[in-house]
Amino acid sequence: MKKLRTSQIVVIAIGIIGGLIGIFGKFDGWEYMEYFPFFYSGMTMIWIAFLPNKGCCCNLFKRKTTQKS
Repeated sequence: MKKLRTSQIVVIAIGIIGGLIGIFGKFDGWEYMEYFPFFYSGMTMIWIAFLPNKGCCCNLFKRKTTQKS
């Protein structure tokens, strides 16, 4: 497994905290609209941390050299 950058670790930590708040709210009897935004945003943050960098994406339709006919 590759090493994570500091920004990825921070986003994962925020996501875990949000997810835990959502789970705590679910079992503590909060209403649906009180705990679900925390849970959903926390799980989304964890997922976002593992997306590839913008610089490493390749565009399949972009030509690197001009096509000779």
